[in-house]
Amino acid sequence: MIARLRLGGARAMAMAGGVALEASKRLTAADSGGTLDGDRLVEWSFCVARLASSPTRTLDFGSDTGFLALAAAQRGHEVVALDLQPDSRPFRHGQVHYFQADILVRPLPETGFDQILNCSSVEHVGLAGRYGSRDVPDGDLEAMTILRDALAPEGTMILTVPVGRDLVCRPYHRIYGQERLPKLLASYEVEEEQYWRKDVGAGAWLKVDREAALATSGSASFYSLGLFVLSRQ
Repeated sequence: MIARLRLGGARAMAMAGGVALEASKRLTAADSGGTLDGDRLVEWSFCVARLASSPTRTLDFGSDTGFLALAAAQRGHEVVALDLQPDSRPFRHGQVHYFQADILVRPLPETGFDQILNCSSVEHVGLAGRYGSRDVPDGDLEAMTILRDALAPEGTMILTVPVGRDLVCRPYHRIYGQERLPKLLASYEVEEEQYWRKDVGAGAWLKVDREAALATSGSASFYSLGLFVLSRQ
């Protein structure tokens, strides 16, 4: 029975992963000659590797297809999957509770989450025209404050965002650089950070230092990645 449950979960994760990996094969960036293909593998591997080992109350913010929500549930966590869009999960799991709402109206059904997953989500908040967002210039910063309030005193947030030279690519995303990245992280302690940059010639993501990642000239279809584990200040 356990083997069948694990197999079913693996298939659901593969389905969700396939959808998001296809979505990450974005248009070739005219300024870089590269694509973001493979970005989700870097982000998801970081997030999954840092999931709490014992069951917790987990929030998956910007859950999308629910890959990370399901990964957390498979580890025994009770998960609230929050997204602005209608439920598109290709699975159902008793420990994943979907909740459609706008983070900026403070909709969370509970607080004191031990763990928050914020994977490639907050950079979209407040940019109208995609994912049903409304125009709020500092929506991303407001969202980070709201999420901090929802975090338990000893809880952690696993965060991944686009990084490079500061840029707002409406309606797609923000890219966080020397100016806005510190504002995004202002009310948190950084427990761990990683930076990854796409080697266009090799077609592969490589781990780099902060300076190299934030020097990336990004666009609507290309950027580097910042990966963080955060706690409350």
